Amino acid sequence: MSQATTTSPERRGFPRLLGGIVVKPYATLKYLSEHAKRAWWPPALLILILTVTPIVAAVTSRQAQQATAAVREQMKEQWEEQGLSAEQQAQREQYTTSPLITVVFPSMSRGVGQLVGWLVWAGALYLAGMALGGRGTFGQVFTIVVWAWLPRALRGLLQTIYIFATGQLITNPGLSGLVQESWSVEDLALNPPRVGQMVLRSLLGRIDFFLIWSLVLLVIGVSVTTRLSRRKSVMLTVAVWVLLTALSLIPTLFSGLFFSQMGATP
Repeated sequence: MSQATTTSPERRGFPRLLGGIVVKPYATLKYLSEHAKRAWWPPALLILILTVTPIVAAVTSRQAQQATAAVREQMKEQWEEQGLSAEQQAQREQYTTSPLITVVFPSMSRGVGQLVGWLVWAGALYLAGMALGGRGTFGQVFTIVVWAWLPRALRGLLQTIYIFATGQLITNPGLSGLVQESWSVEDLALNPPRVGQMVLRSLLGRIDFFLIWSLVLLVIGVSVTTRLSRRKSVMLTVAVWVLLTALSLIPTLFSGLFFSQMGATP
């Protein structure tokens, strides 16, 4: 019994694991892979909350309220031209400004998208890791993926603080400001940018310090979970990121083609 007591790992709580991700990522991810395979839900809950808070902050920001007021005035003019009564206008305005439309649906969409993203990432890393001769289980990889997403949760927290403090929206995330300032709907319709420019801006918008930090954690996590070499883990993680990022850029590509066709129409 004394031998079992000495060899059993020390139980680590969520606060200690959270600090370990920052201070000792290798030891923490190794512990999570070997002894805490189901400890994914606390960070998942935290990430989901901090992923949604920027949406709430953006809706309540001063800049968003000013833009909403301007759009409301334009809509009222159109409704008056259509001959709608004051009651009908009030009903439509209430529908378009409802929290269900502006907050609940976008938050649910982002939360579901986050969960699906974790499953896709974990599935891709697990299958590719097994193909390269790695070991481990899907559950281990999924836990590592969720914990490796914590830097992106920190990004969401900082974005929320910035929006609440300044009242301004984040229009150029990541490195997207290197391409061009953000485009309004009118700019896209009247003077649409090139398709490549839109795709490049969308790609650069995903690249920042928090993404790099997350990928580094994924490399470490893949290495300790699948027992692959560090070189293979780097190649595997980067390859999955390139593939999934390319797939996520397809909607932007089609949007660019659509606006290009609109601009080309006489």
